[in-house]
Amino acid sequence: MGINSGFKRATLPFILSILDTSAEELHKQGIEAQELVTIYNDYIYRLNELEDIGLLLANTLKRQKDVHAVRYRVKEPLHLLKKILRKKKEYPHRNFTAANYLEFINDLIGVRLLHLYKESWQGIGEHIQQLWELKREPYAYLKSKDTVEAKQFEALKYKVLINLKGYKAEHFIVRVKPNKQQYFAEIQVKTLFEEGWSEIDHCIRYPVQEPSELLNRLLWLLNQFTTNADQVATQIQALSNELHTYTNTAPASASVTIAQLHAHINKLPVDEQEKQYLYTCLARLVGK
Repeated sequence: MGINSGFKRATLPFILSILDTSAEELHKQGIEAQELVTIYNDYIYRLNELEDIGLLLANTLKRQKDVHAVRYRVKEPLHLLKKILRKKKEYPHRNFTAANYLEFINDLIGVRLLHLYKESWQGIGEHIQQLWELKREPYAYLKSKDTVEAKQFEALKYKVLINLKGYKAEHFIVRVKPNKQQYFAEIQVKTLFEEGWSEIDHCIRYPVQEPSELLNRLLWLLNQFTTNADQVATQIQALSNELHTYTNTAPASASVTIAQLHAHINKLPVDEQEKQYLYTCLARLVGK
């Protein structure tokens, strides 16, 4: 495993410079600066291997039938050190060293998996758990626990976490061991609409951390639109499938009824006038 050509071995002054800190300040936080140098230099030797693992994960996940797109990234060395500093604040008694940091950092490889229809999450989650051993139970990030969706996740042993800003996704920490060394990779599963919102939310929040009330409200509205868009996509898929069955089956043996077709329109997050128009379009299609 050779060193990644984009990074050179670090020295103590270099590490202190990129972190904009001092050895004394790090010591106060319970971190030895020289240990960060050792971690950095160990990590840059692993980057090529991690890139290979990320590509393998992405190519494997693409084969699942409901997967629309997969992206992956390997954590930058500087971002690794900053994460270790954050984790040290979160877990003061944990000592990060070059010998153990790989056990504590779960997202050296990050994979983002996107799908079209919200209901695909279960099949995708089962596929991931069939392929790889998980480090912990999968997490489902939702806006509320008091929903049918939350109960579905809990029934399948997902840990439901509430994100009041509206972030929604499923996270899996998988164990990968291509050679003797074990690594952990984080797979995030989202719909296309959820990904669009989270990317915009990140772009707005990241530079300023605390957006104004105006921007917060607009991000909340965009999140509502995203949720509604996923609901519409779900009903479009279901209605399309059932309409195909209805129109291609003899009336006497049809397993789909007009009432079932109407039910999908009724579930749409649109006003009553729009629903009436859709009912009329449906009636023209089925001749009733």
